[in-house]
Amino acid sequence: MTAQNSLHILPRKRTRFRGMVGSILHHKNPEQSRILLQDIRLLISGKSVIQSQLFYLSRKFQTMDLQLGDQVEFDARIKPDRKGISSNSIRLNYPTKIFRYNSETERLLF
Repeated sequence: MTAQNSLHILPRKRTRFRGMVGSILHHKNPEQSRILLQDIRLLISGKSVIQSQLFYLSRKFQTMDLQLGDQVEFDARIKPDRKGISSNSIRLNYPTKIFRYNSETERLLF
C-alpha cells in the first residue's frame, strides 16, 4: 500500500490519538522548544499511524510536567507531510485536548 493510499484510509476530520513522550527539547528561545512523541496510534482502532513526530512545546504540554515514557492523548488533524517533520508521509497538525493517559484509571464500561 502506498503512502497516498494510506492517507485516504485515515479519517479527514479531527481525530483522537495516543503517543508516548520520546524526548523534550528545551531551547533558550521558548518558541523553538519541541516535544517528540513516538508510536502515535489512532485511539479508535489502536492502529499505528506515525512512528515519531515533533510538536511545538505548547503551554499545555509544559504545564503537564511530562516525563520520558509518559503516554499522552490528544486530538489532531491528519495532513500530508511536505516539511519532513514526521517519520511517515503524513503528519498531525494542531494538537488540542491534550491529556496524560493513565492506564490504572481506565475502567471497563460494561
